[in-house]
Amino acid sequence: MRFIAAALAAAFLWLCTSPALAAVTGIVRGNVIVNGAPKAGVVVSISGEGSLLHATTDSGGNFSFPQVPFGHYQITAHTEGLPDATQALDVASDQLAVVNLQIAAIKEIGHTQVSARGGAAGAPISQNAITRTTISALPTNNSLNQIVQTVPGIVKFSYNENVAHGFHGITYEIDGAPFPIATASNFSEIIDPKNVDSVEVFTGAFPAEYGGQRQGAVVNILTNRPSDVTGSQGYATLGGGNYGQFLGTLNQAFTAGATHVFFNSSAQRTTRGIDAPTFVPIHDDASQYDQFLRIVAPIGARSTLAADFSNQFAQFQIPINTDPNNPNDPVVSVPGTDDVQKEYDRFATLNFTRTSADGNGLVQFIPWYRYTRVAYDGDLPADVLGTTPDPVTGQPTPNVGLRQDRSANYIGLRASDFRATVHHAIKFGIDLSRENFQSASTFAQLGMPNVSTNTSQSGSLVGIYAQDKWSPSRTLTVNYGLRYDHSTGFTSGNQLSPRVGINIAPDSKNVIHFYFGRFYAAPALEDVRQDCVVLQGCPTVPVYDLKPESDSYAEMGIAHDFNSRMTGYVNLYRRVGWNVLDTTQLLNTPIFAVFNNSMGRVEGMELRLQDNMLNGDSWFYSSTLSHAEAAGVSGSTFLFPPSALSGGFQPEDHDQLFEANTAYTHRFGANKTWFSTLQAEYGTGYPVQFQSGPARLPNHTTLDLSLGKDPGKGSDRSLGFDLDIQNLLNHQYLIKMANGFNTTQISSGLNVLFRLTAPL
Repeated sequence: MRFIAAALAAAFLWLCTSPALAAVTGIVRGNVIVNGAPKAGVVVSISGEGSLLHATTDSGGNFSFPQVPFGHYQITAHTEGLPDATQALDVASDQLAVVNLQIAAIKEIGHTQVSARGGAAGAPISQNAITRTTISALPTNNSLNQIVQTVPGIVKFSYNENVAHGFHGITYEIDGAPFPIATASNFSEIIDPKNVDSVEVFTGAFPAEYGGQRQGAVVNILTNRPSDVTGSQGYATLGGGNYGQFLGTLNQAFTAGATHVFFNSSAQRTTRGIDAPTFVPIHDDASQYDQFLRIVAPIGARSTLAADFSNQFAQFQIPINTDPNNPNDPVVSVPGTDDVQKEYDRFATLNFTRTSADGNGLVQFIPWYRYTRVAYDGDLPADVLGTTPDPVTGQPTPNVGLRQDRSANYIGLRASDFRATVHHAIKFGIDLSRENFQSASTFAQLGMPNVSTNTSQSGSLVGIYAQDKWSPSRTLTVNYGLRYDHSTGFTSGNQLSPRVGINIAPDSKNVIHFYFGRFYAAPALEDVRQDCVVLQGCPTVPVYDLKPESDSYAEMGIAHDFNSRMTGYVNLYRRVGWNVLDTTQLLNTPIFAVFNNSMGRVEGMELRLQDNMLNGDSWFYSSTLSHAEAAGVSGSTFLFPPSALSGGFQPEDHDQLFEANTAYTHRFGANKTWFSTLQAEYGTGYPVQFQSGPARLPNHTTLDLSLGKDPGKGSDRSLGFDLDIQNLLNHQYLIKMANGFNTTQISSGLNVLFRLTAPL
């Protein structure tokens, strides 16, 4: 704590004199030429994603937008008496886009010198933005995980978990603040998607600023845009559907002078909470409650202070199988078994951002706090009456009951320094965090007294990085960086991780991309060997235990602009990891504990096509062809060295050979406020057994449909509605089979949700 306090003080003094970049925005700058010469006073505007920003050129025709949230925009230069010059523009977080526009008596098309589209300095291939317009029309937009699953490289796993490029673990950033992966396992999502404006997803080519945690992907979340609000506006939503669904949401935004305030609150419940081991779920109710507050206030002409606060509570009944003859699930519970998981999560961040005087740099200083708790309330008297087949004899044996209460407190600091010059975009920074973890567990066995254990552990994580985007010409950009991570806990480690990416633009429509990087991930603070020690007499000193993960990742691909609205890319990737942090079922419960594979590897190819059409329609197609394997299961409750294991690489339980996700949205009606979307998802089945050969579950295809209308804004008080139908064909398929490491999960059937939204 003294170290954190000293770092806070030092960073504050450093902050007062250094510029830095907010992690959800990019810088857009450029020059306007009018009739062959630069001109002052030209109005330049950036519009899109519900935002409208303005700047005016100086005497040299130069303009700058220092904080443009990631997304798809139109940039326009306007001067009286001449036609406007307009350019399509994609902005990525932590990127610099330089756009040169020409205005003449005969209109010329603006051309991009170094832009986020059609140039080598653009975002990496494996960086995708999901805009608010796309999110609002998706049939699956009530789930953040399902929104993220629409990009290539990410597949849907059990309990709606996302697996990215063959690896568990996704790093989240919310409004520029890091969001640590909780030690405790949650069924609820990191943030209610109704609080989300837009999402940016990195599945590869990670810059040096990201690291220290399991990093299958980085999901960068933008909650609210201050430019969206003028005066006061709000919406109230009520909805319901089958599976006993009900939800209510209140969104309110207003301005107080120059300060913007956003408040969101929601409650929802369903009788189909998580993936069940039976086609008709038994004991599967769930309820969730969420409150989110964001305040953005200017401090002087070039500084802003933003504060986020989130509070969530979720409760999930644990679905059971009561049929001893169920061919899909050998784990049997007695009727009336009442296991419940309660999840508590809250976080608070404070983000100070200051723009440099020339508009080419920003200050960022973010202290943050998070608390998370997961209480698994096992019904111990009923649990021990259930049965599981003995792994040797196959005969039913009594289940082990578990009751567990795990909590973690995090405190951290993020600070960084960014500066953009003509050919460079340099950033360096530091991430500091401290976690305190506590766990209390009770084990129950038939005919024996209960056994209770208590554990506590503290740990820290320090990440220091420097990175640069060097763009010597429009045809070449080199992204390079170096990151150092050091973690402590019940096991410690450190690593120096170089990263380099090269973009080559042979012409105005194509970009060839190469990337190589090293990653480091600290393990969780919980030592789950206790169940093995208590129940099986395992040694208290492990032969092999959880270790930090170290990975090497490479990708190469090509992106193509078909026109200013339609883009696509194909990307090849390969990842090799040591001490791979994976998850496994804890006893016969759906609680998951982190453990190590001594080695893991994944290789694949992904494709993305997307088009925003002139008539307002849009569509996308994402697909991934991949193969994920691991070798040497050990660590955590597996108390033997990898060298004692026989066999080599075998498919991971989350290995899916082919995954495709596509959707078409038709916008119609006045101002294109009506929409209909047809979405489809296809996936090959996961392995039947964990690391045991090629046998696989059947593949699946699902269709989703939405029909709706956006609610009115301003003086328009018209109602909005949204009818979402998921799994239109009612195709329920096996996601996983009970295999000694995991429970059985079966997908949901036809799911209908209707929502009605009224402006306030």
